[in-house]
Amino acid sequence: MTQPGAEREFEGKVVLVTGGGGGCIGGPTAMFFAQQGAHVVSCDMHERRLREWAEKIRKETGAKVLDFHLDIAERDKVARMIDETERTLGPVDILICNACENKLGKIVSYSVDDWDRTIDVSLSANFRLARHVLPKMVERRSGNIINVASIAAWMGDPNPRDGEPAYAAAKAALLSLTRNIATEVGPVGVRCNAIALGLIWSRFVEKFASQFQPMIDATPLRRYGRTEDVIECIAFLASDRRSGFITGESINVSGGFYMRP
Repeated sequence: MTQPGAEREFEGKVVLVTGGGGGCIGGPTAMFFAQQGAHVVSCDMHERRLREWAEKIRKETGAKVLDFHLDIAERDKVARMIDETERTLGPVDILICNACENKLGKIVSYSVDDWDRTIDVSLSANFRLARHVLPKMVERRSGNIINVASIAAWMGDPNPRDGEPAYAAAKAALLSLTRNIATEVGPVGVRCNAIALGLIWSRFVEKFASQFQPMIDATPLRRYGRTEDVIECIAFLASDRRSGFITGESINVSGGFYMRP
């Protein structure tokens, strides 16, 4: 992964990472941007992990970090987070929508409450966040939104034994939302892209590694994705220097498990 201080390309940028207490993607992503000179805003519903990551980032980088303990579906708290961020650090330059929720189950017996909750967290919350940050981005004619999606958006459930209809539907709609945002705000220089993840190694995946092994055996690169694989892709999309002419795109990060036509 890009070494701390190697470029500091994001010096002074305000970067908001949802799900920032996660050890697989969220926390390390927030750390990366802090190492690159950004002011980091992080939110998560898991308070202990959120605070631990925020303190770790402050201690190791000296960066300004705002950490908000909230459920991304809590509309009023999200609105207050954006307001406090703008008062304290300034408008959000880069929004990374990483938080999501997934409830497994078959369609015929899937709980309506689980459907509503999954769609709200994994899709609608991202729409509301975009609505909060886009006005200032449009005003400044600069900004970047990166949505973290999944290859389930194209495949449905890659492991159909358990079923994840709401999650797959939310991620498919998130790719569509990405294109809509890109089309709408592209004329003023604001970009929006997505990454669609395959199996990325995490503590959760480790618990069920034996169940996931057939997917790894069917992956051309024959391995799980690593956290740094994801962060480097996010960094690429966040960089106006490296990806300034890319918008509305969904980058497949799955080791070839799913290959887009």
